[in-house]
Amino acid sequence: MQRSLLRIGGPTLCVVLTLGLLLAGKSAITGAESTAVPEMTLETPDLSDVPTIGEDPAVSNDVPADPDTEAMPFSPDVQTPEVDVTPVPVPEPPAVDSESLEPPSEVPVDPATLEETILRHPVALSAGLVQFEGRTIQIAGVKPQSAGRICRATTGDWPCGTVARTAFRNFIRARAFTCQTPKGGWSGTVTARCTVGTDDPALWLARNGWAEVDGDDTALTAAVASAKTTAKGFYRVGTEPSLPSQGVAP
Repeated sequence: MQRSLLRIGGPTLCVVLTLGLLLAGKSAITGAESTAVPEMTLETPDLSDVPTIGEDPAVSNDVPADPDTEAMPFSPDVQTPEVDVTPVPVPEPPAVDSESLEPPSEVPVDPATLEETILRHPVALSAGLVQFEGRTIQIAGVKPQSAGRICRATTGDWPCGTVARTAFRNFIRARAFTCQTPKGGWSGTVTARCTVGTDDPALWLARNGWAEVDGDDTALTAAVASAKTTAKGFYRVGTEPSLPSQGVAP
């Protein structure tokens, strides 16, 4: 009978012991976890302590003064000084003063040695007297005039030589001259026949009363006579009829 009880109770005892061991192991594990992780109590934070998003709680609107920097006085009335932007006037090139030039010497011309020459950049020194880069031409057919000539009139003297030079300059208008000049060039003053485009400067001077005929050119003589009749140029109303020229000195 004892053997029968042992056969029945043996396996049951084993099961009970196994269950006991399992329960004991579980209790040991649970106790270890409780010891390793302490119990924590969660607290709800105070919203007044939470900084606003985008603000730095460490930054204050009150900027501390730098002890090494002294305060600079500033007045709102201080204005930037004005800068003088007035343009500096550019001096104009000196005008050709024909009156300060010495009378050029006449150079005799041999008609057999003439050639057609185009002369540019003319400067009228007086009515009928033209300078081209240091060389001078007296227009043939008219008497030399002076830019300083003064005409006598019943209403008073007037600078007819200066007025004649101004009129001649307006006629030229920087146009080129085509003249019969000595071959190989010349120096000083030479008397020559010239044209300005299709115009004859000698005839223009005679028609407008700014010339006296030098020679027997019938066209020029008729033009001067017409200018006297219409009181042009040197022959305007009230001016004495006899008007001697003053030479080639401008």
